Amino acid sequence: MTTGSDDLHELLGAYVLGGLSDDDHSAFSEHLRTCGRCQTDLGQVSGLPRLLDLAGPEGGPHMATGADGRDRGPRSEPVDEANVARLLDEVGRRRRRRRGWLAVVAAAAAVVLFAGGAWLGPRLAPSSPPPLPATHVAAAAVSGSGVRVDIALVPRGWGTQLDIDCEDMPTQGELALWVVDRSGRAMTAASWRATAAGYSRVTGATALSPSEIRSLEVRTGTGKVLASART
Repeated sequence: MTTGSDDLHELLGAYVLGGLSDDDHSAFSEHLRTCGRCQTDLGQVSGLPRLLDLAGPEGGPHMATGADGRDRGPRSEPVDEANVARLLDEVGRRRRRRRGWLAVVAAAAAVVLFAGGAWLGPRLAPSSPPPLPATHVAAAAVSGSGVRVDIALVPRGWGTQLDIDCEDMPTQGELALWVVDRSGRAMTAASWRATAAGYSRVTGATALSPSEIRSLEVRTGTGKVLASART
């Protein structure tokens, strides 16, 4: 008597043909109660014995006839196990072919979903607002100073980026850009060291938005204002 799970799967053909011993029949019947695979296979081949009973020597249906020539109903013939094995093999091939087609369909569906997602994703994702244009201001030099300062205020999500172009600046010491808000509070947005050429290009930053900035001042390290601009 076979008890392994794989061996029990192989008893399906003999079970359908009624060729199992009592012990194997009981074991397979118990196995069939919980095995979905065998239940599905059994549903596909359970009608084979009846079809074989109706099949004649040439493979067609035949009927028993009485002495009066009238049909007496189907005539039972010995089961051709070779035909059953062939039919069981055909069932197996069809199931494998079906699984192959299902795999192809699933792969094609995955490609379609991926392509659809790639096309639809950017359309569903919220679009980023276009960046706000930068505002350029020219800081006027204070009396006695010949500096030239251009400042670009670039709006950012975190505040304002400040791009500073300076010419004819002091060639020694420290320099700084100060930002004054609407309430008059001043804070440093950038600092740098003077260059021998008197030219500097510096980027600063402030948490204030452009609308919150009242004025800008370029100062020396000692606090002397060299140029200023109102925004």
